[in-house]
Formats: sequence, C-alpha cells, structure tokens
Amino acid sequence: MMHDPKQLRLASFSLGGERVELIPARMRRSGDSYSLSLPGGLTAILNLTSPAEDFWRWTVVLRNDGEADTAQITDLCGLDMTIPADGAVSWESLKGDVCGEQSFLPLREELTDGSLIRSEASGGRSSQGDSFPYFDLTDGRRSAVFAVGWTGQWFAECERQGNELRVRAGFSVCDFYLKPGEEARSCGVLLCVGNRLGETRQRFRRIVREKLSPASKTGGSLEIPLSLQVFDRYFRKDPGWASEEGQLFCADTARQIGYFNTYWLDAAWFRDGFPSGVGNYAFEPTFPRGLSPVSDAVHEAGMKFMLWFEPERVHVSSDTAREHPEFLLSDGDPDNPNRLFNLADGAAWNWLFRTLRRLIRDNGVDVYRQDFNMDPLPFWLHNDEPGRSGYLENRYVAGLYRLWDALLAEFPGLLIDNCSSGGRRLDFEMNLRSVPMWRSDTGCFPSSEERPTALYNQNQTLGLSRYLPYHATAVWGADPYTVRSAATMGLACNFDVLDPAFDPESVRLPLMEISALRELWDGDFYPLTQASTECDVWTAWQLDKGHGGDGFCAFFRREESPDDQVEFRLEAVDTGRMYQITLRGEGYIKSASMLHGRDLKRFAAGIPSPGGSLILEYHLL
Repeated sequence: MMHDPKQLRLASFSLGGERVELIPARMRRSGDSYSLSLPGGLTAILNLTSPAEDFWRWTVVLRNDGEADTAQITDLCGLDMTIPADGAVSWESLKGDVCGEQSFLPLREELTDGSLIRSEASGGRSSQGDSFPYFDLTDGRRSAVFAVGWTGQWFAECERQGNELRVRAGFSVCDFYLKPGEEARSCGVLLCVGNRLGETRQRFRRIVREKLSPASKTGGSLEIPLSLQVFDRYFRKDPGWASEEGQLFCADTARQIGYFNTYWLDAAWFRDGFPSGVGNYAFEPTFPRGLSPVSDAVHEAGMKFMLWFEPERVHVSSDTAREHPEFLLSDGDPDNPNRLFNLADGAAWNWLFRTLRRLIRDNGVDVYRQDFNMDPLPFWLHNDEPGRSGYLENRYVAGLYRLWDALLAEFPGLLIDNCSSGGRRLDFEMNLRSVPMWRSDTGCFPSSEERPTALYNQNQTLGLSRYLPYHATAVWGADPYTVRSAATMGLACNFDVLDPAFDPESVRLPLMEISALRELWDGDFYPLTQASTECDVWTAWQLDKGHGGDGFCAFFRREESPDDQVEFRLEAVDTGRMYQITLRGEGYIKSASMLHGRDLKRFAAGIPSPGGSLILEYHLL
C-alpha cells in the first residue's frame, strides 16, 4: 500500500498562497530531522522516526528565523499523502466519547471513486462526538493504521480518485503568520502498514505499548490503578467522607480489603469544592493538615496515592481568577462562569507548573489525575489576534504537552491519568504521556435499565483496544458480570464502603481475579465478537501474552440472549500442543482441566443463564 515514506510527500502547508510539499528526500537531512528553507526566513523541519519496521512517526515544526513576519501560513497538514488504491478500499474508525451508548462504537465506510470521508474533532477536544483520532484503510490485502496526535481541533480526510487515495490531517483553524523567533507545530502522525487489517492493528497496538506509551519507560510493562475510588458515590451525599478522617477511614478500608494497588481521591479536597472551587489550590477546612496524612497512610498500606486536578478550567470565583486574571481567557460569554487557563502564556505556564509541582511533592501524589470539563475551542477563537487564527490554539496545545513533560521529568515515577469529561482527549500525543483511567463518564453511574453500563463497558473495551493498549473505567457493583464487563488491567471501584452492612469479603473474589489476570492485559488483544448495542447477543474478547503461550478469554451472554452455548475461534493458539485451562463462571469456582490446542482453537463457551459471564484462562504446557 505504500513505498519508502522518505520518497513521498508526508506533509504540506500553504505559505502566502503557495503550496509547500514536504518530501524528506528533497529536504536537507540532519539525523532524524529534514529541513527546508523558505522565503521570508521561514524554516520547515520535518522530524521523522521509525520506532519499528513499517512504522513511522512524524511532526512538522515551522520556525521564523527571519527578521520580519512571515507570509500567511494556512492549511498546515501534518499528514498529506497519496497512496495507491487497487479495488475495494474500506475506511474504519470509532466514534468518540459521548458518555453513552455510542461511545467508541466502530465506524466503517467504503471508499469508492470520487468519495470523501472527513472526520473532525468537536469543541477542541480530540476524541469527542462522532470522530476519533485513529483510523484504518484496507483493501483486504494491505492495510494502514493512522493516528493523529493533536489535543485540539484536528480534521482528517480520505479522498479517492480512481486508483489513488489522498489522506490528509491537520488543523480545522489555521490562518496565521509567525513573528520573528516564533514557531508552530503540526499535528503529529503515526503510521503502521502491513497486510491483513487485524494483524496490522495488532502490530500497531504492540509497538505503541512497547515504545510509545508510559510503559516504554518501564521496560514495556505498566501497572495501572486497581483502586478504591468512591467520589461518585459519596460526593454531595456524605460530607463526612470529604475530610481527613473520612479519607483515612476509606484508605484503611482499602487496605483491609486487599488487592488494591492505588487509593484514589477525586475532586473533594480543595476549598469551595467542585465545580465553583475549581481554580483553588488551598485545602478545604476538613483537611487542616493538607493531604499528606492521607498519602502517608496510603503509602504505609503499600498503595499509591492518586489525586484529581483540573488546572485548565478556572471558575471566576476562585483564588486563581481573583489573583491572576491575566492568566485567564474568556469565551466572551458574560454568563459563562468558567475561564480557560492560558497555557500559551509563559508567565502563566511557569506559575501553574510551580503550583502543581508543590502540591504533588508536598502531598505524596503518585498518580496525577488531570481532568478537563469544558470545550476550549470557543476560548481559543475568541482570543485569536487579527490575522492569526489558530496560532493561540497551537501554542496552547504545545504548552499542555510541555507541562506534562515537565511534570514527568520532575517526578520520574509519576503516572498521569488523562481525563476530559471521560475519554474526550485520547489522541496519541496524550496517550504517549498518560493513561486514560476514566475512559468515559459512563463510569459515573451504576448499571441500570436507563444506563446499562455493563453493555457500554463491553463495547468500550472492544472499541478502544483496537488501538490503545491501556485504558480503564469504573464499576459500582461487585457481581461477576458487572466487574468483568468493566475490568481491564485496572479498575476504579465505587464500592459502598461507608455502609455499615458493607462486607469486605463480598468484593475480594472479583478483585482477586482482576489481579490474577492483569499481567495478561500487557499482551495482544483479539476481539472475538463485534461491538453491539443489542441485548440478545454474546460479547467476547481474548488477551494473549505471548503467541499462544498464556492468555485468557472473557465471554458475556447478554440479558436477552437465547443461546446458552456459543463456539468461538480463538487466536494465537498452538494446535499441536497441550494446554492447561481454568474456567470460572459466575460463582468464581474454578474448573481446571487439560485441553489439546486443536480443541482450544474452537472453544465452545457455555453460560447457563442470561446475564452471565465466563472466564477461560489458558497456559501452554
């Protein structure tokens, strides 16, 4: 599907109305950078690396090295390629997060001659609404997986003309000039090419996990939080919980239960509370000694301490708004109580970094959770300088990346949770630095007829695991079907630990199972069914740690499914070897046996009752 990318046009933009194409082979090379000098002192630098065979990553930087303003820069596309297309070609992606049934459901369209498919971010959040910043192209024989890295208002287009496909991705808003010494960057791009689509996705996911995720700093593996997190259960319902005494009680309960590796305190620690206190970095009076007593207790119990922040949104009544109005951006709406903290401003950035550094250090924070509960695009657009549309967004997003990079450099063991009203900023630049541990705000609710979150969670796991090696959500109940539908390598548990009738023993078996399987999530993911919103089907997936050696499958018979047994074709199984298998149904009772690989390959899963689940764990002998 593609030749050597160094010989191809990879990116483009217009300068003063003239189109500039960036082809590495026609640029000046220095290591992994390719530069091109342009009129008016503008230098275009294309940074191109290949983390693995048939896998590339690149970004464009435009820098004004002259003494005057550049000509107008428009239509900056970090991705602009033309690739051959023989026969039928399909485009596949996911929907973004909408906090509901449609979150991360698969999308598929055929690219026929003359057709155009366009995706675009919504509100300046990169995976919100109908679009997701990862997509595939395949003709059935050859495939390509693309990822767009931009935590703002990106677009992507795939257009077919005859036997050629033009693939572009860039900024929805881009019409600015650069002053002397200024620079701007393009969206980042990941590209993995291969044969069959399933194999190419698997390679993409594996390479991202090993080389382009937080796990790459720890030898290719990661332990994400399996945590007690009860903010959503108790916020506004039990004021005693949001106190030093209440948090120490809950942390001790987590210790007594066991299996948790993290204790999670969400938005209940700062003065005036959520949301009107967002922008306050002083503690509520209920935490007279700050949070160090809580984090000390958490650490003594052998857990990590996770804490919520939302630095980009600032309420007009907060300390930050009163003391540093110069750091804030308005969207021009006098009735909007929110302001955007201006990460494009150097003085504002420095103040925020110092503030966060102090809070993380002084309060023993191991997992930094950054939320973002508003759309930034109206603020960027309202504050753009004349003739500079899109430049503020460009510098803001660069400032966000710089902030996270600085925190990770300051605290080498820090893990960042990327949340934005759930999973609304899941582009690869964010996932390079963080893990989405609250992948959708569907986790804010227990499962009900109105919100069947177990069904949502099954579909979210099937969708996101195409591309993302790490993601997690929350659960409220402890029954096997609900927990297994939600669990990945980690899970945020909203158990009702303040109820006097709460029995720690009631949650130990599901937590034990998650702990036993968590290492296998650091493997290859195989969807055994498609995501579906229907209630009369089965859902299933498989995780394999190493080419059929060790792995597990999770099977779900939904509430209206008439079938008590379904045969599945497992992947990565050695049909010439023997396996030890363990089955665990709804009662967590183990059933162990030996099974030949040819029989494991076509496994008949049996679940006697609707709304039931089954775990199959296998080990190569």
